[in-house]
Amino acid sequence: METKKLTFLGLMVGYSLILYIIEGFIPNPMVAVFPGAKLGLSNIITLVALMALGFKDTFIILTVRIILSSIFTGPMSYLMFSIGGGYLSLVVMYLFSRIKGFSTIGISIGGAIGHNVGQLLVASAIVKNIAMTTYLPFMLITSLVTGIFVGIVSKFTIPYVKSRIKKL
Repeated sequence: METKKLTFLGLMVGYSLILYIIEGFIPNPMVAVFPGAKLGLSNIITLVALMALGFKDTFIILTVRIILSSIFTGPMSYLMFSIGGGYLSLVVMYLFSRIKGFSTIGISIGGAIGHNVGQLLVASAIVKNIAMTTYLPFMLITSLVTGIFVGIVSKFTIPYVKSRIKKL
């Protein structure tokens, strides 16, 4: 991998970590209604990278972000939830991006749903009770809200990132 591209991937990881940390400081009113709900600011970088760089490079960015953010946040369960949610989200967004007719916002909503499903499957495996998935309808509401937000921000960011990539 050439130096410029590797540097760019490192910057994308850094941006996603910065957004992850900033999100921790933002008061989140959704938590009162839906425990564990987050805006998913670092998913902006995942979606932008997927649309601008492709699956392979995005997988690398996501993997490094998951490992580093889990180190920052502490418990091993965060790593498991991040893996389950992050990778399923990436796969869903990749599949949606290959289907004609999905906008950036639609792809983002699909990724948000994938993220929540992945996390619920991990939670079900941890507590050994599939009944955890009954929480899914509530999480789908947050997926819609966060997916729209991430999609709108990504929609305006993707052209800029693509123009930067052309200069690599």
